[in-house]
Amino acid sequence: MDFVTLTDYNSIDGCLEIADLPGTFLSEQVTAIFPEDGCHVSLLVWNLTEEQHREIQKLKDNIYELQQYLAEEKIAHGVASLAVALMDQLQPHHLMKLALLFQNIEGVNARYSSFLHESVRFFFTLTPEKIDSFSLQTGILPRHEEAWKKKFFGGSDDHAGKKCGVTYTEVSSAKTIDSFFKELEAGHGKAHGKSGSPLSLALDTYQVAFSFVQERWSGKKENLGLQLLEKAFERFMEGRDPTVFSVREKLSFLMQGVASGKIFEMVRTSHHSLWKELSHSLSEGSMKADLAREVDGIEDPSRRAFKTANLLASRLSYRFITQFLAQLKNGRFIESIQMVSPVVPLLALLSPYFYAFHRPPLKRLREVALSLHGQIPAILSNRRRAWFTDTLDDINGVATTIQKMTAATVALGNDLTVMVSRMQIEPLGIPLKNFHPIGEFEIPEYELQKLSFPPILPIIDFLEREKFSEVIISTPGPVGLGALCAAKILGLPAVGIYHTDFPQYVRILTEDGFMETLTWNYMQWFYAQMDIVYVNSEHYRRCWIDRGFPKEKMLILPRGLDTVLFHPQKRDPHFWKAHGLRSGEVGALYVGRISREKNLDLLAAAFRRLLSRGIKVRPLFVGDGPYAPMMKELLPEGIFVGSLHGETLAKAYASADFFVFPSTTDTFGNVVIEAQASGLPVIVSDAGGPKDLVRHEQEGIITKALDLDCFTEAMTRLIHEEGLRTTWGKSARERVAERSWSRAAQLFWEHLPE
Repeated sequence: MDFVTLTDYNSIDGCLEIADLPGTFLSEQVTAIFPEDGCHVSLLVWNLTEEQHREIQKLKDNIYELQQYLAEEKIAHGVASLAVALMDQLQPHHLMKLALLFQNIEGVNARYSSFLHESVRFFFTLTPEKIDSFSLQTGILPRHEEAWKKKFFGGSDDHAGKKCGVTYTEVSSAKTIDSFFKELEAGHGKAHGKSGSPLSLALDTYQVAFSFVQERWSGKKENLGLQLLEKAFERFMEGRDPTVFSVREKLSFLMQGVASGKIFEMVRTSHHSLWKELSHSLSEGSMKADLAREVDGIEDPSRRAFKTANLLASRLSYRFITQFLAQLKNGRFIESIQMVSPVVPLLALLSPYFYAFHRPPLKRLREVALSLHGQIPAILSNRRRAWFTDTLDDINGVATTIQKMTAATVALGNDLTVMVSRMQIEPLGIPLKNFHPIGEFEIPEYELQKLSFPPILPIIDFLEREKFSEVIISTPGPVGLGALCAAKILGLPAVGIYHTDFPQYVRILTEDGFMETLTWNYMQWFYAQMDIVYVNSEHYRRCWIDRGFPKEKMLILPRGLDTVLFHPQKRDPHFWKAHGLRSGEVGALYVGRISREKNLDLLAAAFRRLLSRGIKVRPLFVGDGPYAPMMKELLPEGIFVGSLHGETLAKAYASADFFVFPSTTDTFGNVVIEAQASGLPVIVSDAGGPKDLVRHEQEGIITKALDLDCFTEAMTRLIHEEGLRTTWGKSARERVAERSWSRAAQLFWEHLPE
């Protein structure tokens, strides 16, 4: 650099320390205040004197007086850190005032990401008409000729001494400091260098924090822990494995420890602690191997450090949480709290990353763009969306909906990627990103189901790097929580989908009212964080509105259907006969997960009544689940064919006589509309979402929830009245014939009501 300065906050002390060096001039960063509302904004003031500094400090509480003083004294100055200020109090009218008051705007900064500075450059790309409009709206006259022509400068904003001069401002012909600023004022300056990234910003924050620790402990060099930490930290900052020490270093630590007696303090046992778990983790050979594999081939030190921090934090968090669950499962509540308590300081250690990724809400930046320009630039538009789910390759309505909706959305030319965290996942023919989980948990009381423990920081990093603009969350499990955390930190809109009535599931599976209440409280907290909440039926929309959710954020999820695959023409009289259906028997079909929460005990009891009366009805079951063995015991007459797909499933539907679905916990019921499309009349409960899919005694029968007499009577009617089955079956087909995944995907992408 030809010329160098420091811009400390409201101070020139640092500049004075280097003032005698060639090419150095005094500068500072001033916290200027709009007196009408107390809003703060940062100004960089360059090439000033000590006397001018003292006067500036007197005037900084009134930005208008300060600007007038700087102009009169002809002191070079500009506005800095605007994108960051938008996270605080700064509003569109403040930006209008700044556009009228100042000409120099920071356009690139080595501390923050390019996303923020591209937004700022758009805000301040103005026209004479815009300046006139701003002046009319604020009552402030522009303070410069051609005020619409902003001059963008660059700065390194280096807090840790790692990026001096990485970003800078250059003029082509200046030989002296005074001529430099004359050229800059004439608009001949150019910003050079590149913006920073969250990863480099996090390392800067770590460096500042560690420098503070070193300063506090500078007189205690005999502290072996600090010396060990300094060596590990040095490696971490360079993106190297912080756990690998040379033989010489190890012997040095050991000799110092023996000589001082401190070695005994370092090996003293204690209760569960972060340090103890960290030591155990770092001593594991698998951890060292995994660390080496994670950073292999990565040149950028900040990304190597990020990979290292993420792996260590993820492993430790998983270790603590598994210990917590083990203690909780054994009824040791107090011990479980002790196990999970070290997670808090662990999160504190990771806070530089959470801070570095944090940025203004995208919604707010869009509002600013609309206020200033009446349009949203490409960088702020909603073009890339990530759909997170804890379940995708399972056989259930949630997985089916996500796969079908994503395929249809992509076919329309939209950018949608499904994101999961699974040990293994098969290709599904849709855009898919899998974050390898740290581990998996089994769900108590819900056999064969597991939840993954996702890596939070890589999720945030991926969304930021790939410039995703919206997060869709289908499930409130660990993956959904991770996605919500990422959305909040990155300022992205979050769209939640309430697919499953979890409180009902919990009540049925645990028979515990307290657990049901806890689940409701969690659901309410989780979905309250969303900008939009989709539910599957008008029934659930009303339920959530009754619980205090704003009407305007509640939408019914558009649902599609493959009406070509599911069609009455797929009927095959031999299909069910091949599985044991006898001539003269009426086939009553259930399709779905065979589990307790589907109220299959009620269905079994109804069949037992009918069969005991000698009525020729045969229970037909398509699907599998943990309750299948019990159902086979309750209904040995039933035909159980397991899970079916594609054409085989379509034949199974169309070849039955009517469809039964006693569930009170389903929020929609994909299987209900598939049965309707296949030309079957349906019997559903009056609780839950499926009842909204059926018109009573037009396409089927809506029965009283969990009422055995009512359900049995409805089945009896359809068994005996073949003409009614035919009439209602045709009406059922007509009701769903216009459904398509393409139409549903278009409504979903535009967030339009059904």
